[in-house]
Amino acid sequence: MDEVLEQRAKREGKVTPRACIENLLQAIERGEVESVVFVVRQPDGLIKTGWSNTLHTELLGLLECGKNHVLEEMW
Repeated sequence: MDEVLEQRAKREGKVTPRACIENLLQAIERGEVESVVFVVRQPDGLIKTGWSNTLHTELLGLLECGKNHVLEEMW
């Protein structure tokens, strides 16, 4: 059933969490990723974060870059 929902979302131009992670995993396998930081919202509304072995200052910088990228997309 999940595959049907994934295909429907893809046809509609939506990026699901699964598609996002699969794209990230492919980039990692190609050696295109040095570090990762993520933020997720669970169905109950709880926010969780995680990151790879990276300096905390770099992680904060990556999050700030991500925030700026989202703001640019909003314009």
